[in-house]
Amino acid sequence: MVIPKAGDNWPSMANSCWGDSSILVPWADYLARGRIEVLGNQYDSMKRFMKAAKWWSSFLAISPTDRYIWRFPFHFGDWAAPEGNVRDWLKKGKWVGTAYFANSCQIMSQIAKILGHKDDQIYYQNLREKIIHAYRKVFTDGEGTLKQEFQTGYVLPLHFNMTSGRETNQMTDHLVQLIEENGNHLTTGFTGTPYILFALSDHGKLEEAYRLLLQDTCPSWLYEVKAGGTTIWERWDALRPDGTVNIGDLSGAKSDEESGGGMVSFNHYANGAVGDWLYKRLLGLEPLSGGYKTFKVAPKIGGNITWAKGSTITPYGPIHVYWEIKNGMFHIKVDVPVSTSCQLILPNRKSMTLMSGKHDIQEHTF
Repeated sequence: MVIPKAGDNWPSMANSCWGDSSILVPWADYLARGRIEVLGNQYDSMKRFMKAAKWWSSFLAISPTDRYIWRFPFHFGDWAAPEGNVRDWLKKGKWVGTAYFANSCQIMSQIAKILGHKDDQIYYQNLREKIIHAYRKVFTDGEGTLKQEFQTGYVLPLHFNMTSGRETNQMTDHLVQLIEENGNHLTTGFTGTPYILFALSDHGKLEEAYRLLLQDTCPSWLYEVKAGGTTIWERWDALRPDGTVNIGDLSGAKSDEESGGGMVSFNHYANGAVGDWLYKRLLGLEPLSGGYKTFKVAPKIGGNITWAKGSTITPYGPIHVYWEIKNGMFHIKVDVPVSTSCQLILPNRKSMTLMSGKHDIQEHTF
């Protein structure tokens, strides 16, 4: 759970999400910077993690399907979710672990292809399919309804592309229903919050995504802004509306599981991962290959937001994107670095390829 390992003598044990960082971080670095050598240097470590995840998934399995459900030895589950307590978060571990296992298989297959390891590419893709089949059989009714419903339980398979056809529509509808039943609030923990807006906007629920983004009562991102937060908090309710710090019950009258253990940090980035959605969907900027050699700009407009501006530094130079809506027209400016190309998809679905240079385009919104 911590690299480099320090402070304890426990044996190394693979666990989901936190452990999956051994794959997610090098992959993110590759997409941002294009450094294939990072993937090569970390590849053996990634494979050891995947081998451990597979071993723990088969541990004490009593059926062929169970061999692909990752329960052991320990998962944080739906950690720091605004509903339930520590014990409830941990109980969600097998849903979270199995979904993250499938996602890491997909990334490993892509990495193996980039590095030229064709056998590994096929192995991880086949393993992913077995995990997805197990997830569907064990956790759902086979048609898109979870046997135990919670928001992260729907978010992960949707965002990790583990669903298809009618099943996808059902899961999306159930996710929206759970959000609406909670007064248009999210109830996701660390493992689901980074992906909930993607799960909505990428499956036909863009306005619902914006409604969630712009929610300003607790739990929400804008609640923290309204409360004066200048950093992201560990818990959505770390500061109460009256300005007092919510440290839980530290009197000793309740267990840590019941009180949250006084778990309060005002500089705890996890829920700030919403920034990924702000860049990739609101602004529309997303790499299509390592180092933004090819990239996409496809803003998804909504929520009565009329402009967005952002940039990122790539190995080829800076990419700048600015768009605004005015008088029924969509105006976008994109700076494309030398030696790169951009796939621009406008809100009216018109698509074009932009080569290096400064581009200034106007189109009717729809």
